[in-house]
Amino acid sequence: MEEDRARAASLLLERAERAAVATVSEPKRTKLGEFVDFIRWSFSHLEMRKFFKWFGRFIGNNPIPALIAFGIMTMLIIFAFPMNLRDRVRDGYTPTDSKAYRESQRLREFSGLTGDPMMTSVMLRARDKSSMIDEGNLMEAVRLLQYVKDDISVPSNEPNNNKTCKFTDFCGHHCRQNDAVDFFALELSKFRSGDSSSFLPSNLTFPMATILSHKVHLERNFYGVQTSFQPARNYTNIDYCELIVLTFTADISRPEEEEIVARWELAVYDFASKRSKDEKVEMLVLGAEIVDLEMNKDSQRMTPYFAIGFAGAAVFIFISAWFSLFLYGRLSSDFRGSGAVVANLLLPVFVCVVPAMAILTTFGIYGFLGLRINSLMLIMPFLIMGIGVNDSFLVVHHWLRERTTFTRSDLLGLVFEDVGPSITMTTLTNVISFAIGACAPTAEIALFCAGSAIAMGLAYIYTLLFFGALLAFYSPPNGTPEPKKSRKQRMVGNFFDKLLLWYAKLLQNNAFRFVFLFIWMGFLIGGIVGCTQITSKLETEKILPHETPIRLPNRIIEEQVWPQYYPVIVMVHRPFDLSDNALNGEFMEMMDEFEGLEGCRGPNSTILFLRNYREYFDYVASGNEADIFGDGSAETDAIKQGEYDNSQIEGFLGHPATKHFAGMMVVDDKASPPIRKFSFVVAYKNHTSWDDRIRLQEEWRTIVERHPNLNATIWNVNGMFVDQMQSLKRLAAESIIATLVAMVVVTFIFIQKPVPVTVAVLSIGSIAIGTIGYIAIWKLDLDPVTICAILISIGMSVDFTAHISMYFVNCPRRPDGLPPSALDRLVHSIGSIFWPAIQGNASTLICVMPLIALNNYIPLVFVKTLTLVVIIGTAHGLLLIPMFLSLLPSSWLEFDLLSLRRSQPAAAAAAE
Repeated sequence: MEEDRARAASLLLERAERAAVATVSEPKRTKLGEFVDFIRWSFSHLEMRKFFKWFGRFIGNNPIPALIAFGIMTMLIIFAFPMNLRDRVRDGYTPTDSKAYRESQRLREFSGLTGDPMMTSVMLRARDKSSMIDEGNLMEAVRLLQYVKDDISVPSNEPNNNKTCKFTDFCGHHCRQNDAVDFFALELSKFRSGDSSSFLPSNLTFPMATILSHKVHLERNFYGVQTSFQPARNYTNIDYCELIVLTFTADISRPEEEEIVARWELAVYDFASKRSKDEKVEMLVLGAEIVDLEMNKDSQRMTPYFAIGFAGAAVFIFISAWFSLFLYGRLSSDFRGSGAVVANLLLPVFVCVVPAMAILTTFGIYGFLGLRINSLMLIMPFLIMGIGVNDSFLVVHHWLRERTTFTRSDLLGLVFEDVGPSITMTTLTNVISFAIGACAPTAEIALFCAGSAIAMGLAYIYTLLFFGALLAFYSPPNGTPEPKKSRKQRMVGNFFDKLLLWYAKLLQNNAFRFVFLFIWMGFLIGGIVGCTQITSKLETEKILPHETPIRLPNRIIEEQVWPQYYPVIVMVHRPFDLSDNALNGEFMEMMDEFEGLEGCRGPNSTILFLRNYREYFDYVASGNEADIFGDGSAETDAIKQGEYDNSQIEGFLGHPATKHFAGMMVVDDKASPPIRKFSFVVAYKNHTSWDDRIRLQEEWRTIVERHPNLNATIWNVNGMFVDQMQSLKRLAAESIIATLVAMVVVTFIFIQKPVPVTVAVLSIGSIAIGTIGYIAIWKLDLDPVTICAILISIGMSVDFTAHISMYFVNCPRRPDGLPPSALDRLVHSIGSIFWPAIQGNASTLICVMPLIALNNYIPLVFVKTLTLVVIIGTAHGLLLIPMFLSLLPSSWLEFDLLSLRRSQPAAAAAAE
């Protein structure tokens, strides 16, 4: 009753102020002043409370249309299944505006492809740790090579076509990239058997062998090699080889081939997985599709954990809701009979239905739009299930606090008048936070954030439509007498009232304020230190599930293959005239820079057509028979050694020893010069850390930028990952700043009072600093997963700050019309949000805690981040903000955008 009278008094005072202002003549204003007045007028007419009062009354009078609208929206759930579960680990976390994306585009243009080359690595090693060049192991490696290349096939899935596809159907110019293993095995077998009848010499020296007079690179296939020279074994210097790596590269020349190649890679993985463990040679397979498959398998393992989390949150929701119903006398059979008691007992069920239906509808929207669902999206249900119930808790809390004597429409009007602006503001900030993440130029983050934004928005809409309509049915049309509370209920209620008053007075205790301020300063310093120490790093090893079998091959690639052979492809996108000395000189200068970098394996490991072409050219010019080299039409007496030109290109690319260069060159015999563009490979070693690889990638880019005339670009298999790591801090900073600015704007629009808005915004910043800083202290790196979690934390931080600020400022006046005291404001604001805040925060943590049992990186990031933000945010919302606001005079808290302008006419009138 007192609150009703206070509301009426406040409304009369506001009308009186408006009337007084209207009677005073406005002084002459400048254009700027008129614009400022317009802005102030716009804010003054954002009467959200009146709108939600009307909306609540509308729902109270029309609950069935609201439920019909809810039913129509949830029909999208039929598109949710089956889900298109798929990740893009390789490039999905790289910004689309990064250099690596542009380099991949140039690679596709160079090769005339529609997609990046898809590479599948097959690693072979002896289970008994014996050498892979032992006769039995080596022959098994050759057999597996031939089987994978020629015998594993997958259906093409073309309509009315039963054709199957194997590697040779899409390998392009990469079909023979593992021939070194075949040649080495054949020649080694001859040497061991004593067969040296070949008239062409061979020498199986590592890393560069000579097989039938052809130079063959062994370092691309043989790893963990130990060498020594032994006179009794002069045909090779290899003592031991730990690992043979076979690389199968597919060129994607049309979009449908990407799916075929993906199925082929998975077929190879399936074959390797089913091989007996009794086989002497172990076969390990790794590729992008395999990583995506294992990520999705692990994501699907979350289902039982979600069920556990959902069940735990539901139990807590039931218990806490039943306690609220008991406290307010709604479980007494004297209140509207036993039927109402049963209905009230079922109320928590509908609290759980709201986020569950929002989650399913979101998946339905993704299915309807044909969007894939990645591993991050499967974290979303845990978040929405925990966060999405907050609005329902707040609505129930205020519904229980209002008098039951109101009619249904009036009751819901008052409930939504109180909670509507508050839940709208927090939902809007959460949705904006995720929407900013959805605009990020990284596909995986965008998918997750867009889904989370949609689910949060739907949970809000369903709270208003579905939950509001249900409360309409729970409320008698013409009201009902207040429930009579039992002695026990009154005792419990009085206990909590006293506890609330004691807590409010504690926040006004100067000693407690000093101690808490000291703790908060220490917390803030720790957060700032943590923010300065956070490092940006994304490693496949980190995001892979702990129990996946591909952790081993991934570790072998990172710890054995790349440290020994780490190549970069350099593409020259311009016509290249071999007789242009200046152009050749500039190119060789660039070549020297690449080979002069730390860790380069040297010219012998570089795959460059130009050096081989010059050898071939000089050999032809020396008077050897041209037809041996496939160039019967060349006039050999017209060329001279050292005077290189384009005349021998056709013969060079037709020679058995050099025809593999055709895949690295674009040649048009009718054009002048015939070489339109070409590529080469430079190999490096001893770059074992990601810091080394990042530095090396930047050095490569710097070299090509120093030679713009050559129009060169580089491409490396880890280019996407490198750019992910380099862009993470920028992406995080941009997202965080944009989110904070959006939070400021939204908070300002809804609260409209500068001082409380400033306190709320500073608190949001404090929560963000603490969350980010202590994430770093908790040994988490800055990566796309933590960026998503940080965006969530910033969005959630508004829940903790906005509710308390809004209720503190909008505390009703006293019955005598005077402004409320600081104690009044504390009791009103904390009493309005304390229990819903505890309910929402606890349900959030209960829902996500089962993810700890998975012990995988992505779920643990969200668990740690949500735990931090809930603890830090609760401390800010229930301690720091009310404590600080209680120190400020009421005039500061009441000051709004119109107060200054209102005082000017009054002052002018007084002067007259």
